[in-house]
Amino acid sequence: WDLWIGAAPMRPYAADSYHPFKWRDWQDFGSGALGDFGCHILDPVFGALELTAPLRVKAENDGTTNEVWPGPETVTYTFPQTARTAGDTIKVVWRDGGLKPPRELAQLPDGVELPGGGSLFIGEAGNMVLPHVGAPALYPQEKYADFNMPQVEGLSHWHVWVDAVLAGKKTSDGFHYSGPLAETVQLGNIAARLPGDELQWDAAALKIPNNSDANSLLTKEYREGFEVEGVA
Repeated sequence: WDLWIGAAPMRPYAADSYHPFKWRDWQDFGSGALGDFGCHILDPVFGALELTAPLRVKAENDGTTNEVWPGPETVTYTFPQTARTAGDTIKVVWRDGGLKPPRELAQLPDGVELPGGGSLFIGEAGNMVLPHVGAPALYPQEKYADFNMPQVEGLSHWHVWVDAVLAGKKTSDGFHYSGPLAETVQLGNIAARLPGDELQWDAAALKIPNNSDANSLLTKEYREGFEVEGVA
């Protein structure tokens, strides 16, 4: 139990409170729904739009505690423009806890609903719904009825990693990519603990300059015996 607690403050074991799934709801042990699924669902968004770290983030929820993550929440990110976007910035909105974007945003036909999880890309010429682990669909349906979706070769991230180790090849999701994605997810969780406050992010300095309370949440105190050298 001491090893499982790790760097978190010691607490007694409680049956049906942490295992086998519930540990991720506790701030000491996990990162909630955003930390659990964010790196999966936001992955195609990051990759397709070539996003980097966000400029600003704001969360809305029914309130959280210092122990567990909130229930349903909406987290709005503002990213700098990329070669794939128009304008100076682009907005990405994360919803969880059963919340979905208004179905009219997707221009869905009658009888079609948004999937339980996934991404909605809103473009100038139409929209794309990308389910989590599923094929994308384009709307308005009648506009893209004859469109042939291009096929891509699937990759195994296990094999890509082994090839990088053995052959010196680059991985598909190296630290240059996964770092900003992880920053984005965890900044959303910091914002979730301060709902309603828009936080500015200085990616170069790794600081939140406009909110000292949020800035203090970027790190934590590690339990004695589990300190990480260089991490304060």
